[in-house]
Amino acid sequence: MRSFAFISHAHTDHARRHREALLTPQTLALIPEARRPRGWRMLGYDEPMLRDHATVTLLPAGHMLGSAQLLLEHDGTCLLYTGDIKLRVPGTRKQTPVPKAHVLIVETTYGRPHFRFGDPDATVEAIAMWCRRALDSRVAPVLLCHALGKTEEMMLALAPYGFEFALEKRCVPCAESYTGAGRPLPEWIELDGDARGRVVIAPPAGKDEVRRLGRYRTALVSGWAKDAEFARLFGADTTFDLSDHCDFDELMDVVERSGADQVYTVHGYTEDFARSLRKRGIRASALEATEQLQLAL
Repeated sequence: MRSFAFISHAHTDHARRHREALLTPQTLALIPEARRPRGWRMLGYDEPMLRDHATVTLLPAGHMLGSAQLLLEHDGTCLLYTGDIKLRVPGTRKQTPVPKAHVLIVETTYGRPHFRFGDPDATVEAIAMWCRRALDSRVAPVLLCHALGKTEEMMLALAPYGFEFALEKRCVPCAESYTGAGRPLPEWIELDGDARGRVVIAPPAGKDEVRRLGRYRTALVSGWAKDAEFARLFGADTTFDLSDHCDFDELMDVVERSGADQVYTVHGYTEDFARSLRKRGIRASALEATEQLQLAL
């Protein structure tokens, strides 16, 4: 915990009870009460804020509702921290903006070259076809997705195909929070052992309730679908490489668009990605947990 910190989005590995935190209103709304910072400063996108002698601006990150990048400008030098970032969200051709910066701190969850995902719209269509075939065969299609963010965005992506949804109990408060934070969701019910012709969404580890369905098939929806060993851990019948993070090529695009002459990698395959950048002539270093930068804000 810090006296002042930036919370890039509401996932529990990023949200902490800092003494004071900078975050978007949507991120604050999605953080459970027990994990909220003790004090906060809410800032909308593209609203510059002065902090001491620096200017801080939050920009969309494309990862989930409320997710943000942080741009820090001080004495003519710009530093960009991406947090978890996704350049292109299914259903839209808009690209997440990446501002120019001298220094880039980028999260590299999928920082190895074999993490190259398919076109997101084509993958959503493939998921929809898989769900439809299952329902036509009187089999419950179960999508294994993270409860907060991935579940809700998956519902929104599949809604144009006419599906209705049943959510495993751990997804329910997350869906309610999403709606409360300003993003309405398609019609859904809580899973009670009978899917009633609906697409079921459950966390990857939440199979107890799913087993009561009788006839069902599971699909892991994650960038980790590209990692065969990881996919086997969840025992899914099939996998789809739809992610709310950048793949390897998108991470390279983030670096190129930023124009940064110094890149620091955090989280995930940090050293692998930094090494790939150095091979391209870019100054890059991996930051380990004990080497995290502390910004004097």
